[in-house]
Amino acid sequence: MSDTLTQTGKQLAVRLLRAQAGALFLLACTFSLATSYEYFWGVVGGGVVVIIPTALFAWRAFAEGGARSAQQIVSNFFAGEALKIGLTVVLLVALLMLTSLPLVAVCSGYITVLLVQWLAPILFLKST
Repeated sequence: MSDTLTQTGKQLAVRLLRAQAGALFLLACTFSLATSYEYFWGVVGGGVVVIIPTALFAWRAFAEGGARSAQQIVSNFFAGEALKIGLTVVLLVALLMLTSLPLVAVCSGYITVLLVQWLAPILFLKST
C-alpha cells in the first residue's frame, strides 16, 4: 500500500513536470517568434528556475512511504520544501546577475511555470 501511494505521488510529480515543461516550451516559442532568440532563452531560464527545484522537491518528498515511516516522510517533505525555496532563490539571483537576458522574458517564464504548478490540482483533478 505504501509503495502504491509513493508511486502515485511520483507519477503525479512527473505529470506536473511535463505540464510545466510543455507550457514553458510553448511560451518560449511564442516569445521567440514574436521577438528574438534572446527572449526564448530568457523564458527558458525563468522556467527552469522553477522546474529544477520542483523536481528535487518531488524526488525528496516521495522518497519514502508508509505509516511506519511517517516521521521520515514529514522530515523529507520539509527538507524538500526548504531545498526548493533555497535553490529557487539561488538560481533566480544567479540567472539575473550573471546573464543579460531580458527581465520581461525571465519573469514571464518564471510566472508561467509557477502558474501551472498552482493550477495542477485543478488540471489533474480527474486523475486522482
